[in-house]
Amino acid sequence: QQKEEEERQQKKEEERLRKEEEERLKREEAERQAQLEAEKESERVRENLKKSQSEEEQAREMMKEADEALQRAKEQADAAAIEEAERKKKEAEKKKLKAEIVKKLSEAMNNKDITMLEDTLQLAKKKKVEGIEDITKQSEELLDLLYAGLNLENAVRDRHIENIEAAITKVKKVTSTVKKVYGGYEKVLATKVHEAETLLVKLKRLEFLKRQVMELKQQTIAELKSYQQPPPIVKFVMTATFLILGHNGKDIQKWNQMVVLMGKTGKEALKRRVQQFEPDTMPWNVATSCQEILAGMDTASVADVSAGAAAFYVWCEGMVEERLSLPKEISKELKEKRKQLDRRKSNENLMKGGTVEVMSRRSRSRDRIEVPKGGGAGRRGSTEIRDRKPNASRSRSRGPATNAQQKKKEVVNKRK
Repeated sequence: QQKEEEERQQKKEEERLRKEEEERLKREEAERQAQLEAEKESERVRENLKKSQSEEEQAREMMKEADEALQRAKEQADAAAIEEAERKKKEAEKKKLKAEIVKKLSEAMNNKDITMLEDTLQLAKKKKVEGIEDITKQSEELLDLLYAGLNLENAVRDRHIENIEAAITKVKKVTSTVKKVYGGYEKVLATKVHEAETLLVKLKRLEFLKRQVMELKQQTIAELKSYQQPPPIVKFVMTATFLILGHNGKDIQKWNQMVVLMGKTGKEALKRRVQQFEPDTMPWNVATSCQEILAGMDTASVADVSAGAAAFYVWCEGMVEERLSLPKEISKELKEKRKQLDRRKSNENLMKGGTVEVMSRRSRSRDRIEVPKGGGAGRRGSTEIRDRKPNASRSRSRGPATNAQQKKKEVVNKRK
């Protein structure tokens, strides 16, 4: 049976590698096509830039001639000539402004610069520049594409299912109305949508697995805790569960140690930790160890012994499978994105009110900051800080503030 399980795992690994290779080849082909289209679009943009620069130079010459004619007319006190020179000067100014707008829009489209596109379009609308309807429409379409792509990137980074679904829908809606090719950016968006849809399937599955545990009744958890000598299959499943959640093997050698962990409440509650767990935080060696622990089991065999253990088994199997599908060494970029997401969640908690932990870089101590709802000041206009250290360990000196105390004050002021 162990040999069959090893063969099954090997086939699964080979299938995963084959799919990854297919996805890689598809991405490379899409990137190559996008590069070719981008080169064509860049050539068209360069031609537009040359044309707009030529028109801008002509407009400057016209303005120079109009200024000279206006000066001569004023010297001769010829009213008709003055009026004609002022008219020509206004025309030259309009032509120069039009050339500048076209030049800026072409540059912004070539660089996919959202800020420059927005500012230039607002300037063109404010000045009521005429004769640029085509490039204005193209710029607005590209701006919609860029914003749709940016929203999709943010949603994928945050890993929120609802946001990803909304962002994918928005991208498909925008791309369906675009009739022009913008430097191959549509192909880039199509690749991003495919990646987002793949991630969405994974997230929904992980959410389903978490929900299986979250929907367990307290009575079922109590049943697991009530075992004096649990069946081996139950102990194996719960061992894998706590290893995945970050516990050391020495801390969960005995069943009564695991019973204590199952009985914790608040932030340390088992169901809450399962809900907040992300597979990319699991070390590779832990994933392989749990895979060995769970080898030879299936949902039916575990459910025959304990329904509660079956829910944790399904969750463990899903987390291990997801982690092994990721690179062995999580990239620095992915770690940084995870830190950014954790900071964002912390800020969201601040806005809801509650307690937030802050690490002092110098003192290496953790403080708990009590903040009211909305992140503002409390009833008395101040934010309360409670250090975890006991009062007896604090210095009784009332001298100048230490670096740690100064850091606390800065954090409080910043949160206000």
